[in-house]
Amino acid sequence: MTHEQAQPHTPEEPREPRLRVVKGAPWRIDGSRRAKWSSEEFLRQHAVAVHQIGDPVLHAPAKKPKLSKGDLEALVARMFASMIAARGIGIAAPQIGLPLRIAIMDVDEAGLVCVDPVVEAVSGDVEETTEGCLSVRGFYGLIERPLGARVSAIDVNGKRFVVEGQELGAQCMLHETDHLSGTLYVDRLRSREDLHAVEPERSEEVASGEA
Repeated sequence: MTHEQAQPHTPEEPREPRLRVVKGAPWRIDGSRRAKWSSEEFLRQHAVAVHQIGDPVLHAPAKKPKLSKGDLEALVARMFASMIAARGIGIAAPQIGLPLRIAIMDVDEAGLVCVDPVVEAVSGDVEETTEGCLSVRGFYGLIERPLGARVSAIDVNGKRFVVEGQELGAQCMLHETDHLSGTLYVDRLRSREDLHAVEPERSEEVASGEA
């Protein structure tokens, strides 16, 4: 999902988190992990290319992972590095070629790692918004998404938690859980007329906000 949708705000304009944990205290990509996993050296060693639309791994349901905590954390680090290198705010394991139900949701630097996430509820209120994807480079779409969503998931320590999202937070949650079902946002467009090529002068801006 593209970073251009994560509009910056000033200290004079405080904003409620758009991803908020409402149950549990999950393992997160905290400040120290973020700094290490975002460093140039770490990115060179661990970031991989994001798979693009048409790759079979993106169009098939992923499976619940059976990994040790150490292996899971190593995978999360590789996913995060790949997301940062691609300038995204979320990423799912299939996007780096692994058909596993693992997603990172990083709106407002939430640093949430969701293993086997399940959408429990969405709001009845929807809005039309722009959406981009690290796996559909060079395009963005106009899509309707619920303004709110609630997801339950397991963290890196195997503990269950529940997170609620509003606006971009909900959009990211639904975008990433879609990936785990083999669905891309372009599959949800009302018409191919709602898919637009990124203008050259906006290419860097759009690329900075994908998931």
